[in-house]
Amino acid sequence: MLAWQYFAFWGFLWQPEIYLFQNEFISIRWYSLLFVMGFVLGRFIVVRSYKLENGYDQTVDFQMFYMVAGTLLGARMGHVLFYEPHLMQNNFWELFFFWKSGLASHGTAFGILLGIVFYSFQWKFERNRVRIKDRLRRGYDYFQVMDRLIIVVALGCALIRVGNFINSEIIGKPTQKNYGVLFVKPVEEHIKSQLPFVQEVVFKETGRYFEVGKPILKTNIIFESEVYKDERIRNSIKKRLGFLLPIKIGQYSHIINPMGPEVDHTFSRTSDHFELQMETVGVYRHPSQLYESLTYLLIGILVYLIWNKHRIQLRPGSLLGVFLIAAFGGRFFLESLKENQVGFEASLDFNLGQILSIPLFIFGIYVFFRNLKGNLIFKTLK
Repeated sequence: MLAWQYFAFWGFLWQPEIYLFQNEFISIRWYSLLFVMGFVLGRFIVVRSYKLENGYDQTVDFQMFYMVAGTLLGARMGHVLFYEPHLMQNNFWELFFFWKSGLASHGTAFGILLGIVFYSFQWKFERNRVRIKDRLRRGYDYFQVMDRLIIVVALGCALIRVGNFINSEIIGKPTQKNYGVLFVKPVEEHIKSQLPFVQEVVFKETGRYFEVGKPILKTNIIFESEVYKDERIRNSIKKRLGFLLPIKIGQYSHIINPMGPEVDHTFSRTSDHFELQMETVGVYRHPSQLYESLTYLLIGILVYLIWNKHRIQLRPGSLLGVFLIAAFGGRFFLESLKENQVGFEASLDFNLGQILSIPLFIFGIYVFFRNLKGNLIFKTLK
């Protein structure tokens, strides 16, 4: 196999254990832990902020209920409506099955904004009219509530994106450079599903490159040790080696086999295991999950520092506006580094993540600039 020699400035294989704990009865994923941590830390931060302003009472705790409901329902409904509306054709209630895979962050944003509407506003039906009035719980209107909650939202978004990184999901596009992340966990799971008796798949970089951004990997597939299984394993490999891995890079390819069935491979047996060795080619990709996580973390720190300096003096909606402008303005750019989530996005000028970021970005501009003279943040920046 011809290869070009390059020295990578930054590139590594990512093959994490996605479970924090697992046995035959229960399993806990790192993603789930990080998801819950967002709510737990969020409640602590929100309660503390109200106490520092002498504005805390038990009604503040209700915010967590509305935020959790808005997060879970909004994320699931957003995913189904925006990305997979066909799921409702067979079962309309798929729209609310938030415990299933498929959650959309833009749906989360819409869900939280709407959830706090139900927390903050009182709805009265009088004759043929609906009267909507802000309850002003403890003197805080809707935008003031969101200003304090948005710090928590930013932290939660950062944690969830770390969870996505651990799960090797929402992947970035190939860097086409000798740096990036090579997500090998999905490939290991794929190989285990295609070949019998696989115990472990080990990938190691050789320091050589097939092309720029495509490191050559030493790949060892380790099978169960019983000798009587060897013949079945050999037959399976003979039949499937040519299409076990893709020959060319696709939208979701992490490791490819450009040589197809002609790839050089050897078998070895020890007293402990039966093993297949061959060379494969990896694909360095942008760690878009970490890009987003860092973006949300920095925005969270920014809005916290602004709140910590000005607190109750802030014009209502200032922090919410800052978050929406920064988060979804940045998201519009970062989406260009990510692979599309669904096939129909390829026919669009912008992917769905970029399209859904636009209304939230515009709403942020409106919220921030709707009372420019009274905006303390704007005065501070001047």
